[in-house]
Amino acid sequence: MPVPNDWTLEGKAALITADTRGWAPILAAALAEAGADVAVAGHSAEHVESTSEAVRAQGRRTVTLVGEFGGFADTDAAVDRVVSELGGMDILVHASQALLGKPALDTTEFEWNTVMDANAGSAFRWARAAGRVMVKQGGGHIVNVISEMAERGLTNHGPFSASQAAIQQMTRSLALEWGNSGVRINCIATGWMELNPPPLEEQQKELLVRYLPMRRKGTPDEIAALLIYLSGDFSDFTTGQTIFVDGGAMAHA
Repeated sequence: MPVPNDWTLEGKAALITADTRGWAPILAAALAEAGADVAVAGHSAEHVESTSEAVRAQGRRTVTLVGEFGGFADTDAAVDRVVSELGGMDILVHASQALLGKPALDTTEFEWNTVMDANAGSAFRWARAAGRVMVKQGGGHIVNVISEMAERGLTNHGPFSASQAAIQQMTRSLALEWGNSGVRINCIATGWMELNPPPLEEQQKELLVRYLPMRRKGTPDEIAALLIYLSGDFSDFTTGQTIFVDGGAMAHA
């Protein structure tokens, strides 16, 4: 991934959360290419390890953290380990999501609670854990990678959309709360993206793709440079923002 020469994260320690979509290795490799050491946390040992391997391939240090991280004590302990092994905690990227597409009338209480906790609850726990360190040291950057469903309704996605909106509002609130302490927190909101989208001519047969102004789906590497920008000191006047990378979908009325 080409990164401007002055966009360096050299000497920074980062932590990224990984899920099973396969985006985390791409984003972690971008952080490492820019110079950061990158710890990786998630519930899937396979995906955590593949993400850590992407960091090693860039010649940077990594820490693998596998677990459910369902409580404050878990995320606090994970961040403390990152500080101990990487020498600090400068960047947090919450990039994991739990998806649910289901009619509201068929959604169970368990499914609602699970999606809200896996998304909004997890984002708050990790931000709180990182914030303890960042506020004390006088600075840091947090980036929440969310879906544009935070602002756009979608049939059969009530709980997921609510969880994304919750992260967006949490981001705004923490930007106000921690701004005077030097902590910057922002969201990258993605549209329809795939790791390996089909050829353009095949994509354009889809009704969804014809709705997008760019007439194609995106790929996660297309948010990498923005992630580097929001993770570095060169974005220190940017906080509490949501930046949409969605092929123009949000431009529709």
